Amino acid sequence: MYTRFKHLCRYLFIGLATCITHNVIANTTSMSTPKVLNADHWAQFSAQNALDIIENVPEFTLVEKPSERGLSNATVNILINGVPSIPEHSSPQAYLKQIPIDQIKRVDFYNTNHPYSVASQFSQLINIITHKNNSQTTLYTEFAQQADKVMLDNIALKIAMPWQGWNHQFSANSQNTRYISTADIYEQTPDNIANHIGDESYKEKDKSHSLSLTSRLEDQKNLLQLTINNEKNNYHESTRNLFSTNSKQLFLENTQKSQLNVGVDWQYKGLSTWQLHSVASLRNMQDKTHTHATFFNSTTHSRPQDSSVFMQTQNWRELAAKVILSQPTHALSPELGIAYSRNELIANTLPSEAQSPHYISSDIQEIRYEPYVKLQYALNQNWQVYARINAESAKLTTQGSDSFEFSKVYIKPFVRLSFDNKSTVSISATLKQQVKQLDFEPFIASEESNYDRAFIGNLRLKPMKYDELEMQANYVPNTLVNINLNTFYQWQRDIHEYTLLSDTEVGIGNAGSAQYFGTDLQITLQTDKIVPNSRLEMTHTYRHATFNDSITGKRAITGLTPQQLNLDFKQDFNALSWGVHYQKSHVYTEYYYDEIYTEKTAPQLSFFTEFNFNTTTHMRFNLAAFGRDKTEFKRQVFALNRANSLLRNHLYYDVAKPKMSLTVTLKL
Repeated sequence: MYTRFKHLCRYLFIGLATCITHNVIANTTSMSTPKVLNADHWAQFSAQNALDIIENVPEFTLVEKPSERGLSNATVNILINGVPSIPEHSSPQAYLKQIPIDQIKRVDFYNTNHPYSVASQFSQLINIITHKNNSQTTLYTEFAQQADKVMLDNIALKIAMPWQGWNHQFSANSQNTRYISTADIYEQTPDNIANHIGDESYKEKDKSHSLSLTSRLEDQKNLLQLTINNEKNNYHESTRNLFSTNSKQLFLENTQKSQLNVGVDWQYKGLSTWQLHSVASLRNMQDKTHTHATFFNSTTHSRPQDSSVFMQTQNWRELAAKVILSQPTHALSPELGIAYSRNELIANTLPSEAQSPHYISSDIQEIRYEPYVKLQYALNQNWQVYARINAESAKLTTQGSDSFEFSKVYIKPFVRLSFDNKSTVSISATLKQQVKQLDFEPFIASEESNYDRAFIGNLRLKPMKYDELEMQANYVPNTLVNINLNTFYQWQRDIHEYTLLSDTEVGIGNAGSAQYFGTDLQITLQTDKIVPNSRLEMTHTYRHATFNDSITGKRAITGLTPQQLNLDFKQDFNALSWGVHYQKSHVYTEYYYDEIYTEKTAPQLSFFTEFNFNTTTHMRFNLAAFGRDKTEFKRQVFALNRANSLLRNHLYYDVAKPKMSLTVTLKL
């Protein structure tokens, strides 16, 4: 089936290109015309930042793709001045909050087709256009209270300043977030008899500091953007378990990260009909993880009876570049490009079971070339076809306890057919073949001390491949209702699952094929007739997968959440807005060699209200987990593997502490 599908995609691409070429007579109608949102649009709901604008576009759904190495694609379907400027390591929502409304000239919303190849994997796209010469300083502060302690959770300073023809954006951000919860610990026998064996207190702190500078120069022929970003992060996790036998366990984990990113983005329009676009980036990242697990017994007078230490350092360097030639005024909008990336990860790991310092060294290197050609053609005012074919040449080399070299050339066709009647209906259908980039983490050894899990690195891991059929539809029957539906079906091969890699050790390995299906439904109702200036939004996500497990037969893939339901109600006035967010309980499941791990959340309810005191001061109050949100963690442990009998269940009933936060934004 795979071979037939591969040939079908190639023939379809060639057929479309040939057919369009012979019919390119005089039809230069372009469907890449965005819906323009300006100050008149966002003034009606008192938007304060870019996130407020995006959340008030009912047709649009913010989508995040997994972070990829290199410059092949954007990771979020939001661009800033035509460039994917949102840092990969940052939350898009948090980043967009820091773009004040006064810096935004307009927002271009593409419902089905857009001209930006860097985000070709997305059907919908928003491009935020900022003012060229606008000086402004914005101070963003967030105070939080949890468990009777008030602290400065986040402070950000953003300065926009034109100078010598350049537009400079300087950002400084400091975060000090924390999370506190308590849990009851139960052990359940196979005959469902549960015994309370202990209590748990959990604390999480995440301190980060970042500095970034973006300089942009634009004239009739050139658009040049320079970016430098430096971030340091210190994550601390503490878990204390007190058992009924008067024994206790203490788990401490500390991870320190530092990252430096330098990027250049240059677009040149001085050629006769063609445009040149080149991008380059350099990233250097360092991680240090230290985990300490200690067990105290009542008979030892609080002295440690057993102790283990896990240590790991990671050094990651990436060099990436991309060059694109395009002719947007041509009826076919042809585009040629090639992307290059070189990545190296050097890791040293000290497992906790090591009796003497004996580090496991791992060196992973990857070099990729990705040339591509793209065509885009408007059949008429409503129909448009987008065809792209990528070739990927990847060479992966690993060294450590075992050496491995993997070199492969992939052909990845991508075809999208879309319809938009400019008023009520837009539909797009996409057929593509992809090779998912390898995550480097499974190559190196890792541990989870809290759950007594250890994984070895797999230096022979291969990338997962999949064929996908995706359809997206947006229906606006009137001004009161908006319906957005996205559905996909994937045929996955060489999927990644936890498998037995040696006689006794478990890690991530290639585990055969799977079929993966999902839908995302978003319905927005304008409820002005019931409550003035209000709307209700419902989002439902459904996922289903079938994998033929060698141990137990057919099951879902690991890391799956079958269903999620969110409801949001919001009411806007000139100076006051408020809203309620509800999230239905959901279940997340992971399958290990001898264990099934599930997380089941309770329904969650949060409330917010925000005020505009004047044109320079904005305040937002948020209350989360005020229903004492409860999460159930369950571990089903089996004898030897999941095909054998169930030994016991470990149950953790975790209750989050209510958290209040107050955010103040000042335009200086």
